[in-house]
Amino acid sequence: MSQRIILSSVLVCIISIRSRVAFTVFVLPFIYLGCQPGGSRLNVPSSYPMKYTVGEVDPRFGISRERFLTLVREAETKWEESAGTSFFEYDPTSNFFVNLTFDERQERTLEARQAKATLNDRESSIRSLMAEYNLAGGEQSRLKTRYEAELAAFKERLDRHNTAVGDWNRKGGAPPEEFAKLREEEKRIHEARLALDKTTIDLNEAVSRQNALAEKVNSLADQFNLDVSLYNGRFVESREFEQGLYDGKGITVYQFTEESDLRVALMHEFGHALGFEHVETPEAIMHRRLEKQDMQNPALTDDDLRLLKEKFMN
Repeated sequence: MSQRIILSSVLVCIISIRSRVAFTVFVLPFIYLGCQPGGSRLNVPSSYPMKYTVGEVDPRFGISRERFLTLVREAETKWEESAGTSFFEYDPTSNFFVNLTFDERQERTLEARQAKATLNDRESSIRSLMAEYNLAGGEQSRLKTRYEAELAAFKERLDRHNTAVGDWNRKGGAPPEEFAKLREEEKRIHEARLALDKTTIDLNEAVSRQNALAEKVNSLADQFNLDVSLYNGRFVESREFEQGLYDGKGITVYQFTEESDLRVALMHEFGHALGFEHVETPEAIMHRRLEKQDMQNPALTDDDLRLLKEKFMN
């Protein structure tokens, strides 16, 4: 008697792609430009501080005017702390407006946020199915071990019985007492075979369950990887500072992802309001791309400080 179990191969491949955020932290010595012993003082024209007020704050951004003003003040203060002087001053009557204007750029950002949430949900589903798959794998392994042990014991018992029957047949037959023992052993062998058949069925069902889960995981993983690829192709990019604009009459920010992102964009536009052009250092506030700045703890780099020195020091 032979028992045959067909074990299907199981292949699971999940590629998890996440947006990468590189944090480059620069430890800069505090440089107070207002007055340095033996150095030059800032030459700030009388037209400073530049007065500004908050203009449009589109409610679709989900941020209040009060919170926006707080971030604006934090942004302008970053320039003033290093210089030790006041470049900007909030004045509700000013004609210089700092605006938060909603257009297709922020609409795209919101779409990206929703797409990212969908990706996160799908990844969570894959991880949940993987947990089920692993549990099913453990059950399959347990049943396979049980099946192999039962099959080995069954073969050994069947071989012993067949050997005993052969020996008695060569002797012309078994006496009644031995014949009764052989008959009883046949019943036990039959029961063992039925138990082995049940284990075989259980094992094959466990294999089927695990393979079905593997198909689900692979299907979701394939869709997830496709969605990630589409997401990366559409939304993951370094951004030019077209998200904000200084036009000489005011500052308008059109797009941001997080408050930290908005703060750095405002710092950049306040830099333009001070008359600064772009610099080449990727970590600098005045670099043209929002990519490598430290969003959580923004600070002026040496190139940003150089702009201050060149413009305002004698």
